[in-house]
Amino acid sequence: MSSTLPDGSDDDRQMAANGEPDAPLLAIRRRFFSLPTLFGYAVAIVVLGVAASRVFDIDWPETWDLVKSTDPLLYGAALALYYLSFWFRGWRWVLIARSGKLDRAPGTKLPSIPVASLIILQGWFANAIAFMRIGDAYRGYAFSRESGVRFSLALGTILGERTQDMVAVLILLIIATIGILIAGTADAPIWVIIGALVLVSFLFAVLMGMRFFGDQISSRLPSRFQSSFHNILIGALAGFKPRDVPAQLSLGIIGWLLETARLFLVAKSMGIDIDIWVALFAALAGAMLSTIPTPGGFGFVEGGLTGVLVLLGLNHTDAFALTVVDRTISWISIIIIGGAVFFGWQLFRARHPAVLPPVPGADPAAVGQDTG
Repeated sequence: MSSTLPDGSDDDRQMAANGEPDAPLLAIRRRFFSLPTLFGYAVAIVVLGVAASRVFDIDWPETWDLVKSTDPLLYGAALALYYLSFWFRGWRWVLIARSGKLDRAPGTKLPSIPVASLIILQGWFANAIAFMRIGDAYRGYAFSRESGVRFSLALGTILGERTQDMVAVLILLIIATIGILIAGTADAPIWVIIGALVLVSFLFAVLMGMRFFGDQISSRLPSRFQSSFHNILIGALAGFKPRDVPAQLSLGIIGWLLETARLFLVAKSMGIDIDIWVALFAALAGAMLSTIPTPGGFGFVEGGLTGVLVLLGLNHTDAFALTVVDRTISWISIIIIGGAVFFGWQLFRARHPAVLPPVPGADPAAVGQDTG
């Protein structure tokens, strides 16, 4: 989650501390035009080119015919359901923060569900154009600026949210695999489930390591980072209170089901026959591939999702055409719509800074800023 956003000592932190709205814009701009990002695009293009020319047997004229045949009404419905998923993700994020009582501190006020949803969309936009998932750091920054919650606490909630996401993905992958086996339409690639299980195990190992060995880890850190480490741990564990997990996990599952509906409707819009269980499995596999730290998972998602669809029974041309059209929603539209929201948000906040409750006896300018 390293970035040039707050909790550092660089220019971006100073700008953020002074309330200057251009800090996240400059940080993302630097990452977008950085050598690692350009290298990531180059690697992704090579990967996609090799997959398209050497791995898959694609009929290019037929692919173009399939793309052109897309029904705009069904495509529009897929687009709408995809963006509806952000509402449920934002709702879950607010519940996680509320579960951890992050709004109990003086001078804090959790953002509304619509605001949290728009922050997530902006974070996905940043991840779609820049290397190493800077959007996750931007989300923490924006949440902190909107709520007065410390940046490191906000980052912790994102770590907890990611862990819940992977748990939801694993549950749905198992359900999809059972559905595919019962339908007898294909053999689900077991390595996808193994990958999800490994990721879930890794994330829980990180959280448990921080939980039980936090003091030892903190004592080895420079003193200026110890407070931030504890805040990240508090935020990360906020969403795992037994009484709160079912509601949060349910909202996450709804979000993933809406992504599945997106892929299913895109296939139907192109006249491609696809089983709902295949759509569920493929959508989740594609989401896992998008975590690869190239911009938006570019190159790896296209090649990987096409391969998964082929393994699940689609022919190479249908699989590739479906992937291309689906990615116009899950990646290209994020750049366009998410980018418009991002830049509009910066202009709005430049003119209308977020107003937070005053902290009794404290400097209002210090609200939400990490000092450790």
